[in-house]
Amino acid sequence: MKISVFVWLTAVVTTSLSAEVPSPLRDLYKHGQGTMQVYFWKLYDAEFYLPSKTLDLTDYPQALKITYLRDIKKKDLIEATKEQWQHIGLTHDNQNNWLQLLDEIWPEITKNDTLVIRVENDGASQFFYQKVGSSNLVLLGDVDDSDFGENFLAIWLSPKTSRPDLREQLLGLANLK
Repeated sequence: MKISVFVWLTAVVTTSLSAEVPSPLRDLYKHGQGTMQVYFWKLYDAEFYLPSKTLDLTDYPQALKITYLRDIKKKDLIEATKEQWQHIGLTHDNQNNWLQLLDEIWPEITKNDTLVIRVENDGASQFFYQKVGSSNLVLLGDVDDSDFGENFLAIWLSPKTSRPDLREQLLGLANLK
């Protein structure tokens, strides 16, 4: 069963209440992985995927997989997203709409839960979720705003990111030094 919610003219959220879906990583190659850490607290492990083994950030689809290493409230994730967009200088007209959309589709996070975002060639994005202890990945929702995915991934991939070491790890550049 699917429920669609129209948020604004250029975006549609579709929430899936069905069970397992095909892996959003099925046709992608992992380019790198790293751990987000603040002082001695590990927050999450992240993995970045592209359609080929060649590092080309203009090549889609792309995916980012995040496995959380602690419980995190949804409102804290949304606030962190907003702060990171401010840090990289994002000033998109739909930014506040995107944050509202994330509030509608993201769950509360428990330690070892996984979120995956997959961004397609046309910019459409899908969020997937795997609850700790479950073997099923479920589709949380689609974001059909073609600007969203690239701007969301920029939190980790932009040269202006607040975590340049994590960026290098995700892009597979850390081992090239």
